Amino acid sequence: MAYARLREVSPISKNWCIRARVVRMWEHCGGRDGLPPLHVDLVLVDDEGDVMYAEGAGRVADVIKRAVKDSGVCTFTKFLVVNMKPSYRPFCAKYMIKLTPWTKMVSVSTSVDSLP
Repeated sequence: MAYARLREVSPISKNWCIRARVVRMWEHCGGRDGLPPLHVDLVLVDDEGDVMYAEGAGRVADVIKRAVKDSGVCTFTKFLVVNMKPSYRPFCAKYMIKLTPWTKMVSVSTSVDSLP
């Protein structure tokens, strides 16, 4: 299967398929400790070293946490690509990934040496 590079991902298409390492994953609770997260945030890096921010709403937080492990490699399909949020930018980028209830996240169990 051919995977798109993170630098190629844009809102032009809705049929992206990417493979990336999750270098950071955290829950944002908005200062509401002890309550369910508002969203789950991920920083993804591909085999070219390109990075992209991804976010999943709180209602899919459990699905994301089951499918994705910190420092693990996953394939992602059926996600949305939107403009980066103006209020929070973990790094300079034009677009971000929105994980939806329909997003497919599959952990790659074999070692992928090409990913940083």
